[in-house]
Amino acid sequence: MLSGQVGVDDAGAVVAPGDVRTQSERIFELIGALLAAHGATFADVLHVRTFMTDLGDLAGYADVRNRYFGQTRPASTTVEVSRLFLDGAVLEVEVTAAVTTG
Repeated sequence: MLSGQVGVDDAGAVVAPGDVRTQSERIFELIGALLAAHGATFADVLHVRTFMTDLGDLAGYADVRNRYFGQTRPASTTVEVSRLFLDGAVLEVEVTAAVTTG
């Protein structure tokens, strides 16, 4: 399980405060790198849990997410929250993946 990931740059600052698409891109870039470091891909993801500050942004998030997952559609939960722990962050994503070790 990958704990919640927000869209931050290498210094830990929120990228594009308030911009769901740009933050979504960064989040999935980071998740992809973490999955790869453990020998996994997005196809290994079983569940995605997303916390958004505005469900009105769901379409923008879904567009980005669908590009990363392609035809793979893991189970998912998306909820609206009043705020996230970093100012300017509009979504946080956590995933659960199954990785086969040999």
